[in-house]
Amino acid sequence: MSSCTFSICPRPLFGLILFLFTLPLVDCKAQVLEKINTNQGTNKNFSYSIQSTYGVSTNSNATPNLRVDTEAVLKLQKGSFITNKSGAIGGETGAVFSATPSGANFSLTGVNADNKFLIDDGTKFRAALVTTDLDGKPSIGNASATATHTLTVSVVNGESSFSNYIRSNFTGAQ
Repeated sequence: MSSCTFSICPRPLFGLILFLFTLPLVDCKAQVLEKINTNQGTNKNFSYSIQSTYGVSTNSNATPNLRVDTEAVLKLQKGSFITNKSGAIGGETGAVFSATPSGANFSLTGVNADNKFLIDDGTKFRAALVTTDLDGKPSIGNASATATHTLTVSVVNGESSFSNYIRSNFTGAQ
């Protein structure tokens, strides 16, 4: 009967371990720092304004062979006023803005324009066209003198958004 033995020589393993221990030892430091800043938001803006005006205007358009004479004088009595109010103490003001495929609708509540114009003596409106030259050419023109009152409500509805993302990396090794 024969026997067979197998053995590992410890010398190569010992040599590898000795080699690893004899490597120069190096002090090694590493640093990784990351900073992320993120902010975002949405701003919704809504504003409205009301403007009331009352006044006079004259207008004319005439051919050269017409003389135009227009005058508009407006005198208001004491007690006349223009007041535009938004809500009241304890009252409510509201606005609804809705977009549709064919346009937009707007409903404003709690906003009042209270205007009282008392016309006084001495107010007059006059407009006249007089032919100046009978030159055979047609005389064509129009003239007017009127009182005007305008109430304008302007509405602005908008939205803006922002997003900031800042990422900073710092690495270092010694």
